[in-house]
Amino acid sequence: MADLGGRIETSGLMLRSLLLLNRCEQYDIRVWERFEAMGAPPEAFIREGLSIWKKLGISERGIDIMSKAASSGWVDRELDMCEKLGVSVITCRDAAFPPSLMQMSDTPLVLYAKGRIPPPAAKSIAVVGTRRCSPYASKIAREIGRRAAGIGWNVVSGGAKGIDGFAHLGCLEGGGFTAAILGTGVDMVYPSEHRELFERILEKGALYSEYALGARGESWRFPRRNRIISGLASKIVVAEAPHKSGAMITARFAAEGGREVWAVPGRIDDGACAGSNRLIFDGAFPLVDFDVFFGTPEQGRTKELFGGDELTSARRAAAPKMSADEKKILSLLALGGDITIDNLAGEAKMSAAEVFKIISVMSLRGLVLSSGPGRYRPAG
Repeated sequence: MADLGGRIETSGLMLRSLLLLNRCEQYDIRVWERFEAMGAPPEAFIREGLSIWKKLGISERGIDIMSKAASSGWVDRELDMCEKLGVSVITCRDAAFPPSLMQMSDTPLVLYAKGRIPPPAAKSIAVVGTRRCSPYASKIAREIGRRAAGIGWNVVSGGAKGIDGFAHLGCLEGGGFTAAILGTGVDMVYPSEHRELFERILEKGALYSEYALGARGESWRFPRRNRIISGLASKIVVAEAPHKSGAMITARFAAEGGREVWAVPGRIDDGACAGSNRLIFDGAFPLVDFDVFFGTPEQGRTKELFGGDELTSARRAAAPKMSADEKKILSLLALGGDITIDNLAGEAKMSAAEVFKIISVMSLRGLVLSSGPGRYRPAG
């Protein structure tokens, strides 16, 4: 894998404009799209300054931040420091920008990236959970990371203590690529105990952040970065999480984006597992078999565990009456089978999040089965 580092291909004027807007830490691609719709050249964003910013609806706070940054030469200093530290700045208008993030409504304006370039076309999974995890959950997170690396999947997480750290570590032990999406600048080490882990990640993986260099670990930055974790992965695993946690926020982003959401079942009398258990209750896939999760041939055992064709047919006969949307999805699966959420959404003219919710419910009722990573077919 090649190193990241240096300035990416965006024109200098657009790069500077996007960095300046990103400095506000409250806007995403939607504001830049409104600017582009005006038909003005990229340099107009900085050259016309205040008049353009007001037309775009930038808040007074945002205008103040950008005015001070522009007048002080902050953008040039930021780019110089990135070059010195070997940090790439990838904008939402670069070919190198992750395509999966472009599917989000709130795509980040820029990504600061340090480390290695991920393998092309590799499948990515996110593993998240509580910082105060149990030995069991840490073991599972580490094993998921190790197994993912073994079949060439990338592992994405948040670089935090607990589940995140064990998932990164497992992937590194398996010789795979792992990316830590930080709630700080990529030049910061947070938590401080992860200095050695971050150094290991940089050898085979990468650190990403939408925050400027020097951004510290403020609590309000982490929930926002969680949308990037879910956006980079096709499926997400919540290894262990209480009701109120960043992992649950990430799971919500994933569900809204049409990603597969999986959760590791935990003890029902332990608050640390309350969130992950609730996800399963609400329709997330329970991770009870590594082979099923990773889509290996062993997943065929699922049918045997549930009693084969007779029980599947009995379930379908006893199942509640299907809604019109469920019938539509099932008929589309019957036509082709092995269809992805995105393809189903396009055919059914529904959002990916709506399709995922329907698929999750139908899976629990025994009407739909996973036929491979991110693909589904009718049961029976």
